[in-house]
Amino acid sequence: MGAHTFIVNTDTFPLCRDSGFVAIPKEEREKPLWEKTQADILADISCLRVGDSVFFYEIQVGFHGIYEVHSLPFVDNTDEIYPYKALIRPKYYLPIPLKESRAFGLKNSATDLRSIFYKKVLGRGKANTHLFPEEEKLLTELLFKANNGVKELIINPYQAKQSQRIFFNIEPNEQGEVRYEKILEGWIVQNIDDLKANTSVFLGDIQDIECFANYVPINIAGGNIDILVYHKKKIQNKEIRYKISIIELKKGDINIDAVKELETYIKWAYENISNGDMEIIQPILIGKRIRNEAIERCKHYSINERKPLLIEYNIDTANKWIHFLQKQY
Repeated sequence: MGAHTFIVNTDTFPLCRDSGFVAIPKEEREKPLWEKTQADILADISCLRVGDSVFFYEIQVGFHGIYEVHSLPFVDNTDEIYPYKALIRPKYYLPIPLKESRAFGLKNSATDLRSIFYKKVLGRGKANTHLFPEEEKLLTELLFKANNGVKELIINPYQAKQSQRIFFNIEPNEQGEVRYEKILEGWIVQNIDDLKANTSVFLGDIQDIECFANYVPINIAGGNIDILVYHKKKIQNKEIRYKISIIELKKGDINIDAVKELETYIKWAYENISNGDMEIIQPILIGKRIRNEAIERCKHYSINERKPLLIEYNIDTANKWIHFLQKQY
């Protein structure tokens, strides 16, 4: 469904490669707001699905590939440094790394490899950076050009001593909200394609999800889309990308500023990822409550024909689940 780049160094790359896993380090619990940091970490790795492609980015060396995800993300509490993992296997083992000077020295790197380019320029490198289909295609082509063919890689598969499913604590505060926005983000990406979750309220047919990512950078001046989803259908034996959902999240109120922020992302998407088709972009706002000022702003929204969807979430504490309801206006 997607592709991802995991940051490694000279020590961690051979460990991950030879043991067949990707990993994200544990949050530092002695620091303030460690639970928010934990939710951020878990949201990143919860975007992985079985069959996704994985590339490694070794700092000051370059890109390695290509691997395939073989398990959903899990927590192995016996590893106190890298407890958050997913299993991988070689898809096309290409031993010669793609030098970062080659990848980032391309004329159009800032657009063709924007996800990893912006993270590098901004110094916001995350352990897991998501790639979109065009970025995956380019990185794959560059890696094959840097190598003389696929080699065999024999691994000693990692065996978790104690593993459990990643869990997001959605216990509400006094206002009925999740404690941190990142918890809402993580819960949604973990369940975005689960038929039991009602994400279809704002996404439509989840069978059409091509790929998705959280915390997507839009430029070197900052700004990140909370969740971005590509949708496609097969029409007459041809796959057509027919919608791009851009989701802005608030743990509390959706106000007029949230609508204005989303409008900025819509204009960016039109200029950068829509192939000039404004009508393909679907704006979505999700929060605990929708203020009247936000509703009025949406009533007069005229950027494209797809008016923003206003979605309120409610926490089902008994079943530890989140429900979504579209607010009509």
